[in-house]
This record gives sequence, C-alpha cells and structure tokens, in this order.
Amino acid sequence: MRKRSRENCEEPAATASNDDRLGSLPDDALLHVLSLLPSEDAVRTCVLARRWRHLWRFTAALRIARDDGKRWSVRWLHRFVTNFLRLRDSLSPLDVCDIFCCPFVLYRGGHAAQAFCFKVAEEWVRRVVSEHRARVLKVWIYTPENMLEPADAPLVSKHLTRVELGQVELPSGILDLSGCRALEHLELISCRIESERILLPSVKHLTITNSSFCIIPCSSISAPSLVSLQLSDNWGFTPVLESMPSLAKAIVRFDDECCEKCPRNYYGDCGLGDCDGCYGNLCLEDDEDNQCVLLKGLSGTTNLELIGLPEVFVCRKDFKWRPTFRKLKTLLLNEWCVADDFSLLIYFLQHSPILEKLTLQLSKVPEPVVKANGCHSPREGSMVSKCLKAIEVKYQEDGVLDKLLTILNTYGVSSDVVTIQKKDSLSSESKLSINVICCYYICRI
Repeated sequence: MRKRSRENCEEPAATASNDDRLGSLPDDALLHVLSLLPSEDAVRTCVLARRWRHLWRFTAALRIARDDGKRWSVRWLHRFVTNFLRLRDSLSPLDVCDIFCCPFVLYRGGHAAQAFCFKVAEEWVRRVVSEHRARVLKVWIYTPENMLEPADAPLVSKHLTRVELGQVELPSGILDLSGCRALEHLELISCRIESERILLPSVKHLTITNSSFCIIPCSSISAPSLVSLQLSDNWGFTPVLESMPSLAKAIVRFDDECCEKCPRNYYGDCGLGDCDGCYGNLCLEDDEDNQCVLLKGLSGTTNLELIGLPEVFVCRKDFKWRPTFRKLKTLLLNEWCVADDFSLLIYFLQHSPILEKLTLQLSKVPEPVVKANGCHSPREGSMVSKCLKAIEVKYQEDGVLDKLLTILNTYGVSSDVVTIQKKDSLSSESKLSINVICCYYICRI
C-alpha cells in the first residue's frame, strides 16, 4: 500500500468564521501548536473537523504527561505510545521526544508489568532515535522500586542535539556517545551511572545532578569540546575529569553523600585501612591515588564554583599536583578552602594569574585536624593576581573574619578590593566596607 503523505491527506482550509480563529491558520502553524500539546491531546484533535483528521500524524513532538500530574498505567502507556509511533508519519522529523511518567502506577502484574514497561520504553527510545530522527530526547519513567535500565549498547544518531535522562540506570557502554556527532547538551538527573569511561566528544554542556557513580575505581569523563559543566550533589566517588580545553564555566558541589570525605584527615590519608572515604576507591586499582581527579580538568576554565563540606577532601588532595588556573577570572569557594590555615585559598590566589573576582561563602572555620602539608603550603610573600578587582566575603562568625583579614593582608591583598557581608541566622545580610571593619577591630584593640 502506498504510504500516505502529508500532501495527500491535507484538506482545503475551511473559510474561517468569526469564532474559528484557528481555522484561518496554515497547516504549518497548526502543526507548531500541536507540537506544544501533550500527545494525547494532539491526537484528540482528529475529531474536530475533516481538516484535522490526519494533521496530528505530522506533529514534530511526542510528549507524555509532563507537569500535568497524571498517573500512568502500564497498559495505557504501552498502547498509546506504540500506536502513536506506528501511525505517525515517519518521514516527518521528530523534533522532541519527551516521555515523563512520574509517578508511575503498577495496577496489576507488579514487577512483571514494570519489567515489560521498561522493555518497551527502551524500544520507544531507540525507535524515535533511529526511525523518527529525534533531535531532542527527554526520558523520565519512574517507579518506587527500580529504574529504567537500557541495554548496554550506545546510542547512534546524526540528528540528536540534546539528551535529558532521569531515573535511568546507565550501564558501561551506553554513555559512549561517540556516535552522536551533533549532540551538544547532556543532562543526567537522579541516574545510576555504571560507566567506566564516559565518552562525549561533541558535548558542549554537561549537567549531572543527584546521581550516583557506582564504579570502583571511579569513572572518567572525556569531553574535549565541553564549554559548561555542572556536577552537583552526586553520590559515590567523584569521576576523573580529562582535559577540557574549551571549558568556560564549571560548577561542582559536594554534599554529604560524597564518599570521598574523612573527619580525621584533610587530604584523604588518615592511615586507617578500614576508612572507606580515604581508601575505599583504591581497593581495585593500586595506582588510583596517582592521578588528579578534578582540578586538572577544571584548570582551564574561566568561571569556577567549588562548594563542599570541610571533610570532603577530593579537591584538597588534587593540590599535590600543583595545578595552575591560567584562564580563571571568577571564583566562588566556601569553607572547605579555609581548612589547614587558609593555605588552599592562598594557593588559588597565587596560581590564578588573571583572577578578577573571588567570592567566599564562610559559615565557620573548620576545626583543624592535621597540620599544614608542605606540598600544599602557599609561597610566603608571593604576589596574588594583579588583575584582582573584588573579593566578596559572606560570613556568619566573627572568628572567620578575623583570620581571613589577617591572611589577606599577609599576602598583599589590598583592602580596597574587599567587601564584606554578614549573614545572621535568619539569612539577612548587612553590607560593610573593609575600611569600616578594620576600624572596628582597631577600636577593639
């Protein structure tokens, strides 16, 4: 049977009445409107008039229940998506595939129904990528028990430009995206990452949040074209970042779920063999300790934000490789950098030759647990960046400010570039110039 084309199914546009404003629009405009609707609503338009009967088949989007709070059953979801892809005109490019089922309801069949749904969901994904040439792929299918686990085979597409995955278990091969040469945006949210090596040759913008890195030794990320990076609130061992020469902005945040932390040692070498924080990532790889995890990959960025708990040592451990941040212009740090007598803060100032702005968010100074390590100690009297125009300090405890002002003065930071904001317990801020603060301390003496 000859395949129906869009031209063969178009009906002459009816003369628009005063109340039928949509009827006066051309098909391209109507298709754009349909592509913005949930797909079940787009399909329902087939009963509006003869002109609408087949129009939905050429829509450029498959959208399932994003932000409408609908609870899906396995039977309905399988039937609708399978028939939508079967009846849709495959010659019309699919701009967006957005499947968002959260929460997901298993009315009958329990785990068997869930396994079946996950199986067909993977078939949908590979079908929209290969047959319908999707440019944007967004998938989040959530059940309380398990995650969607696709087969260990990489995606291959010359059309994909953006991929967003949520609640997906990613085996070792699927994050080899070398076959997606047009892919520029990758976002992973609440995923379980089991890939030893993440290959992203064309990706320019990478976001990984609230996800777990489950490989020992840790995963590595190769993304030579990366422009922006965000690694926030992930669980497990931090992935090794390979060279990123085009990186312009990086945000890295560690919360309490990070495994690389120790309350006894700032540099991940407490000497206790049963400490999972210091030695848990070394059990399968003797030379794992002999590589720079984060700072080598981040050393070429222009804007950097590093936020973490004081006991998280992954960045401090990297300083033994003595990285230099030759392109860094703006830097945001919190109290992890003031441990060990502010030596790491001063290291940043001395090894960022064109740094223009530094922001410090300090709630309190961590209690010292070790003495300064010689390989991390700043060079006494060494000059900080001559380009430094502003240091913005946000603090809660006066003890932090006392020590910080002394350190900055010792290493030649001009008081003219420092601005101080005190935050109370209610998160309100009061802004004072450094000169007023200095006068206050002199009067106290």
